[in-house]
Amino acid sequence: AIEKRQFFARREPSSINGEHTSSVALGNAVHRVMQHIDFKCCTSLESICQELQRLIAEKWIDAQVAESIDPMMLWRFFDSEIGRKLISAKQVLREFKFSILDDATKYGNASEGDEILLQGVVDCAIIEDDGITVLDFKTDRVTEDTLAQVTDSYRLQVQAYANALSRIFGKEIQASYLYFFRISQFIFV
Repeated sequence: AIEKRQFFARREPSSINGEHTSSVALGNAVHRVMQHIDFKCCTSLESICQELQRLIAEKWIDAQVAESIDPMMLWRFFDSEIGRKLISAKQVLREFKFSILDDATKYGNASEGDEILLQGVVDCAIIEDDGITVLDFKTDRVTEDTLAQVTDSYRLQVQAYANALSRIFGKEIQASYLYFFRISQFIFV
């Protein structure tokens, strides 16, 4: 039998390197902010603006990153039912990196008993006594016409993250969501 090992770390999103308008740059900026912002201080648009200033002052982000973030975009997230749940949560994971061995047949043509090393970084998860809520942040340019297709392209990734967290923490998954910041929409996956 293969020994099962689990490793945990945090990733540091890369800087935006002057690319204010690209999806990659916005994605990096949003992930950096969501990694370091104090969720408990995100109870109003004003408090989010103050948090962005704090992140600059404490050198978690630079002014260029802060300028690429629309505080209203963050407020719409935190003003949602799930955002309020995140604000009040006792245990939250951010940018949670994991590596686990998993059944290879879940991911394609493989023989029974084959295992693969599954690695990933969970953007955010709320750990509660009765289960886990997984949040995956997206900044893709989506429309109502492309939302289903884009969601489908991320479904396996989010489900793999949820399965990994369930195994690591020994808890059921309550829900898994994609959150599209550009359109302020949660999608259950």
